[in-house]
Amino acid sequence: MEIKGNSDSKSSDIDDSKNELDRPRDPLLHYGLAEEKTLVTTIGESSSTQVALLHRISSIVSSDQDIESILNEMVSLTMNVTRSDACLVYLIDHSTNEIVLRASQLPHDSEIGNVRMKMGEGITGWVAAHNSVVALARNASADARFKPFSSLQEDTYQAFMSVPLVDSGDIIGVINVHHREPHHHSSDEVALVTFIGEQMGGLIARAKLAEQSQTAVRRMETLAAVAQAISAESYLERILQAISEMLAETLDSAVCSILLVDDEKKELTVSAARCSAPDYMHRLPIRMEGSLIEYVIRQGHPIIIPNIHNEKQYRYPELARKSGLMSLLAAPLTSQGKVIGSINIYTRDERTFSDDEVGFVKVVAGQAAIAIQNARLMSETLDMKRTLEARKLIERAKGILQYKHNLTEEEAYLRLRNESRRLRRSMRDLAEAVILADDLNRKDGPAKVAVREDEEIM
Repeated sequence: MEIKGNSDSKSSDIDDSKNELDRPRDPLLHYGLAEEKTLVTTIGESSSTQVALLHRISSIVSSDQDIESILNEMVSLTMNVTRSDACLVYLIDHSTNEIVLRASQLPHDSEIGNVRMKMGEGITGWVAAHNSVVALARNASADARFKPFSSLQEDTYQAFMSVPLVDSGDIIGVINVHHREPHHHSSDEVALVTFIGEQMGGLIARAKLAEQSQTAVRRMETLAAVAQAISAESYLERILQAISEMLAETLDSAVCSILLVDDEKKELTVSAARCSAPDYMHRLPIRMEGSLIEYVIRQGHPIIIPNIHNEKQYRYPELARKSGLMSLLAAPLTSQGKVIGSINIYTRDERTFSDDEVGFVKVVAGQAAIAIQNARLMSETLDMKRTLEARKLIERAKGILQYKHNLTEEEAYLRLRNESRRLRRSMRDLAEAVILADDLNRKDGPAKVAVREDEEIM
């Protein structure tokens, strides 16, 4: 049963029994930088330790660390203050409405970024949803809201405290403190962790904003570079290869491929790929029917597969396992209302692509589709030009044969065609030979000109 906080004065006492105390964060626990002296005085016995802590927080606030370093600093500070056995920090991903593990004292390389809970799910999600402190003195896993993860050994510990991480009153994450043995969480301990959460919350929010700004800059630079490649390069293969390489680098993906549809063969062919998994290229061409990419082609919408190993429609699970590929984002290449292919992004880690990332890939896909369409139009134009030029040459050669051999137009055409087949040369080449021989005869007058085999039709 969900236990909501009580706003009266008794709620400030920590219950050290098996029952849980869920309480809204007491306004008395909201400290600003101007109130640091009051906090130090309140803590009492370990005032010197707390002064050192406050100096350390100030030092971190004034530093220029990235978000990962800041989170690790906060884990270390929290553990020192609470003398706990473990500390986990979760941050809210607003794009997916999930709370995600981002830092830990114990090594959890494969879990960082991958352990996720919906808002309100588990005690951690409940704290994030209700902006309330939860303190469990013993047997924490017995709580009805507790959600265990087999990969997190901290979930087997006895005592558990979860405190909101806030920025200007808005919750951005949760700090979880674990003790192996039963542990009474004093009011001073809760107050101090809350203070750390408030002071570090603003810094984390600014670091996240800086990280997002850098990501946006990288994406804008990529879009500009893609546009420049499209305008500068004349070969489609080079353009698509440049797009796949820039996209892979921007999204930190193991594979980025551009597949084009062959309507006649009902297959997908790789036109370009930036690939750190060489075996990926050996699977080509790809039969489109029944594949995941067919959905993208038919529906014209992106798809996200967080774990391709669990997807029955994915055709190459063994190859993915061997190459270490995990997640897939596929976006359609649409030209004049028709899907002509797809851009496919594979990552080695399990990833839930954000709306911003999907939107970015769709923009790049649009640019790639324009480049493909322009290249095809250019090719068609050149083909038409060559066909027209060939027709003009053949018409001129026919006229020469008609005049010299008193042939009808049809007879002259048939002679050109038959000689073309006999000599296994194009009618254009033969027509050019006829015209060249006629020009030489005109220039040399009555003089005899050596005749080549392909000029015998003269």
